[in-house]
Amino acid sequence: MKKQDLVDLLENSHAAILDLLDRLDEDQLVEPDAIGIWSVKDLLVHLTLWEAELITMLFQVRRGQTPSTLHFSQLSDDEINAQWYRDYRDRDLEAALDDYYSIRAQTIRRVNEFSDRDLFEPRRYRWAGEHPLHDWLAGSTYEHEEEHLPELKQYVERITQNPAA
Repeated sequence: MKKQDLVDLLENSHAAILDLLDRLDEDQLVEPDAIGIWSVKDLLVHLTLWEAELITMLFQVRRGQTPSTLHFSQLSDDEINAQWYRDYRDRDLEAALDDYYSIRAQTIRRVNEFSDRDLFEPRRYRWAGEHPLHDWLAGSTYEHEEEHLPELKQYVERITQNPAA
């Protein structure tokens, strides 16, 4: 894989989510229990927060620092997600959408600061062990979106096929 392939994956996965969002109105975006206990807005906040952590990681790595993001926390992902849900469940829909729409451009800007070697070479960074930086990128962006995409698709299909549901 090359950096441009990664950028294409980032753009395409984000576009897939945005296409689904375009099919929903504001009430449907904030409906509780749409995706587990989350609304679609809650899912977007979740995706955005993990990607924001990644952007911080990329910034730190670019400066030659060992990352100190929540990726390396003693807390489990479930604990972090639960805390974020408590902290952000009342976040304004417009703010959540603005954040989600703009986050990927920031990620791509950071990715473009790195060379192919920086992104894809295993053992390039001591703190990452055997993993290339790309693994961290994928897990917090396009793979993360792909993980949640089936649930979001299912909700969108259910709500748009049966609006009274």
